[in-house]
Amino acid sequence: MQYLVTAKEMKTCDRNTSEHFGVPSIVLMERAALAVAARIGEWKRAMHTSRAFNVLIVAGHGGNGGDGIAIGRILYQHGYRVQIALVDDKDSNPDTVSQKKCAEAYNIPMDTFSNVRATKSQMEWDIIVDAVLGIGCTKDVEGEYAEAIMYINECKKLKDESTLVVAVDIPSGIDTDTGSVHLLAVKADLTVTFNFAKMGQLLYPGTEYCGQLFVEDVGITVDGFLGNLPEYFFFDEGPEDLLPRRVGYGNKGTFGKVLVIAGSDKVTGACLLCAKSAFHTGAGMVKVFTTPANVEAIKGSIPEAMFDSYANIETDSNIDKIKDILIENMKWASAIVIGPGIGNGMVAKAILEIVLEHYDKFLVADADAINLISQDRHISDLARAYSDSEDKQLVMTPHVAEFARLYNAAFGDASEPVTVYDIKENMLKWPRDLSEYYNCVVICKDARSVVAGAGKRQMYVNISGNSGMATAGSGDVLAGIIGALSSRKLGAFQTACIGTFIHGLAGNRAASRVGEYYMTASDIIKELANVLPEK
Repeated sequence: MQYLVTAKEMKTCDRNTSEHFGVPSIVLMERAALAVAARIGEWKRAMHTSRAFNVLIVAGHGGNGGDGIAIGRILYQHGYRVQIALVDDKDSNPDTVSQKKCAEAYNIPMDTFSNVRATKSQMEWDIIVDAVLGIGCTKDVEGEYAEAIMYINECKKLKDESTLVVAVDIPSGIDTDTGSVHLLAVKADLTVTFNFAKMGQLLYPGTEYCGQLFVEDVGITVDGFLGNLPEYFFFDEGPEDLLPRRVGYGNKGTFGKVLVIAGSDKVTGACLLCAKSAFHTGAGMVKVFTTPANVEAIKGSIPEAMFDSYANIETDSNIDKIKDILIENMKWASAIVIGPGIGNGMVAKAILEIVLEHYDKFLVADADAINLISQDRHISDLARAYSDSEDKQLVMTPHVAEFARLYNAAFGDASEPVTVYDIKENMLKWPRDLSEYYNCVVICKDARSVVAGAGKRQMYVNISGNSGMATAGSGDVLAGIIGALSSRKLGAFQTACIGTFIHGLAGNRAASRVGEYYMTASDIIKELANVLPEK
């Protein structure tokens, strides 16, 4: 697990490292510069050439600019031909002033950006270091800063792959907290950041401007937060480090009995995908509760699964019959996944009500179950009251459109409902609000999914996955994964975080094998075997 920090959190940690713990800021700057220079050195060695490379350091007047100037000095000492171009060369912070004096003492060429641009060919540079703005960019870039960013991008475009663009901390023009582009931004080949990844480096579209991201240790640790730890985290380890080992003496009941309530007369794939993914994530037993139209497909596609069926007839006598069957199945199940493909008719609504009223263990509400919760006040109230113990927990898995419906039902103004765009703009805030409202765990699914849990200060940002996962049935697979993982007894929040991470890892494997254009939800299931630990 790694923390994901905002600009304010990083600046606070940086300042505390110097002021509270006494590590001089100039030392931190030197370490940062050494880390960037080392990555540049790796790139040069991969070029298998001994010639001297021409390096342009585009430096602002703040601490990021000081990092850049120090990088230039270190590269100069290693035989690179360095030119430092100063953007907006006004009074700098003390460390940056010191770095300028060092560069001058070494007689490293240093001039204003405007002069360098006017006198040097854009074709000259083998390496360009973006040290213009760093994590301090909070508004649209303009003036000489905009000109510097455009110049860097133009140089790269002219020479294409033969020029390396390195961003120091974060590409200039990217918002550190949101990943948004402030009018324009440097398109880097690689970004070297320090000790903690920043929100804007992993959120879209900022992540696409960073190129390859390296998080380097320069001596700033979690101690610098002085106990006030960051709100967001992500996983960078493997599933084998996150999941407990399967007990060697277990039986099929030990590893979870998942009841999948999914599918309808018109939808077959949802129940198959959800049940298959539960099996492939280690569930000992899976039972599908669906309409008779899907029974033959289950027999043929998942012979390991059990099944029970109900008639989709909207009469009180049929609902009573369904209730009797469901209650027996609920006694059997250690976890339930409900919603994929069940529709929003009277029978589907009744089934969801029965489960919310009578089940007492781990429950995953997905797809149509979420829509029913957002549409019906009584069902919504049942969902809000569901999570009342460590074992009886609700996890909801809405994509952004379903999230918008839930959010409007909970907090919205009928005259001005929130939109999917609003949700995307508030992905780092509103999942927590909705999790508190429903007293549950909420996975808001998007290109970067966010997991929030009621009573949890920290939120999980998922960085695994790819655009190929935006395909029919992908959410059904995730729901099955989470249902199966519930047997590991990690708690609803941790289960949801790990399940989302594993789902994305399997998606990445599928994309590597068949490509993002071609992959389907079934391809994600196939790759679970290559993602999950062997034991």
